[in-house]
Amino acid sequence: MKIQTNLFFVGISLLLVWNCETKPSNVDSTLLLPLLQMDHSTPNTGSETPTETPPGAPILNPGVWLADTVKSAPGHTGSGIGNSNNAVNGVRGAGLGGGGTDVFSLAYTLANDHIILEWSGHKITNGPGIDFIVFENAFKVSNPSTYFMDIVIVEVSNDTINWCGFNPNYRFTPKTTYSKNPADWPRFAGRNSVLFHETTKNFGYDPSLVFDTANSGGDGFDLEELSEVSNSAGGLGCNSSLRDELKNGFTYIRLSSASSVRWKNPDTNLAFLKEAISNGPDIDGVYARYRAVR
Repeated sequence: MKIQTNLFFVGISLLLVWNCETKPSNVDSTLLLPLLQMDHSTPNTGSETPTETPPGAPILNPGVWLADTVKSAPGHTGSGIGNSNNAVNGVRGAGLGGGGTDVFSLAYTLANDHIILEWSGHKITNGPGIDFIVFENAFKVSNPSTYFMDIVIVEVSNDTINWCGFNPNYRFTPKTTYSKNPADWPRFAGRNSVLFHETTKNFGYDPSLVFDTANSGGDGFDLEELSEVSNSAGGLGCNSSLRDELKNGFTYIRLSSASSVRWKNPDTNLAFLKEAISNGPDIDGVYARYRAVR
C-alpha cells in the first residue's frame, strides 16, 4: 500500500512539472513587448542586424543601413554645416517645405565640392527596387513642381579611383535656362525634400516603408540603372566591366556638387546651372537597403 501511495505522488509531481513547463504563463505578454522591440531612437548603422549576406551570396533580407563612415571630405571644418560627421550621424529632414540643419555643406571648387562615404565593413549590393536613397535638403517652394534644389552627382566605386555614375541628364529646354522642377533633373540627387527623420518619422525602420520615397523623400537609386558612360557629368574610369562589378556590390559613394568646376553638362559643355542664391548642396545622409560583408 505504501509503494502504491508513493507511486501516486510521484505521478502527480511529474504531471505538475509537465503542466508548469508547458502551460502558457499568466504574465501579461504586453509587459514583454518593450524587450522585444528595437530601440531606433538612434540611427540604424547596422548593429541591429537582419541576416547578413556574405560576399557574392544572393540577397537574403533587406535592411535600413546608414552610411556611417566618412572616407573623404575635403571641405570638413569640424563645426556647424562644415562638420562632415553630420552626413553620417543620421537623417533628420525638415519636411516638404523646409531644409534641415543637421547637414554637411558642399561648395563648388575641387577643394570642397564632394564627400565620399562608406558603410563600415560592408558593401552595398543590388536587390529588388531602390537600393539606396540620398538625402539632401531640397524643399518645395510653391506648386508641386517648384523646388529649391542644390543638385548632386552620385557615383559609386570600390577603390575611390574609378567611378561609375547614373548618367544624369538635364533635360529642360533651353538647356541654358535653369528649371526648378525636379522632373527636369533625372538621375541626379538633391531634387526632393527630406521627409524621413530619425526620431519623428522613421517608419519603424521597415525597409518596405523607408525605401518608398513617397514616405521618406530624398532621391532613390537602383543599381540596375548604373551606367557605363564616362563623360563630363561623372563616371571617371567607368566601362561596362566596372559597371557590372559595381552592380554586384560597391564600397564607396561619392556625392558632389553638380555645379562644381569638376563637372560640365555634356550637352552644352558648360557648368550645370544652379539657383542664383544657392551656395552648395547640404548632405543629410545616405541609407542603403541591401548589404554584404566585404
